[in-house]
Amino acid sequence: MRHIGKVFDKVARKALARHGGPVMAELARVWPALCPEIADFARPEALKRSGRQPATLKLRVEPGRALEVQMMQPVVMERINAHFGQPVVARISLVQAPLVAGGTVGAGAEDDAEGVEPDAALLRELTARLDNVQDAELRAVLERMAEGIARRMARARGRGLSRT
Repeated sequence: MRHIGKVFDKVARKALARHGGPVMAELARVWPALCPEIADFARPEALKRSGRQPATLKLRVEPGRALEVQMMQPVVMERINAHFGQPVVARISLVQAPLVAGGTVGAGAEDDAEGVEPDAALLRELTARLDNVQDAELRAVLERMAEGIARRMARARGRGLSRT
């Protein structure tokens, strides 16, 4: 069981860092309240940082809605930076693609683990580690992340790769 915890921590840390770290996690949590005008058709996908400079926020936007989001970019950046109390986002890049069902932030259409049944034992172990997470929105994001990890591990096992 400890091995699974180490795997979760290692994978979670890499996934979180790849998509923007704790700032991205907080942004995902507050996104609907921060940008209610566009939250139904645009979601933060990644935060790419270069050194200590403010980052580029990658937004996934439903096809046909990019112009609307583009017009809101200055307002979105102002709200994000005000929320964090410092310049976090200097630029926004838009990617037109359907939003992932359930509003999963940070998951892209390129995720080829979709359609793979998650490793049930691993999923149970990962979600059990979330028992003390009080914030319902954060817990939901972490549960979706755990499911993605369990799917990827099941896919890797199907390819003959180990869980280590």
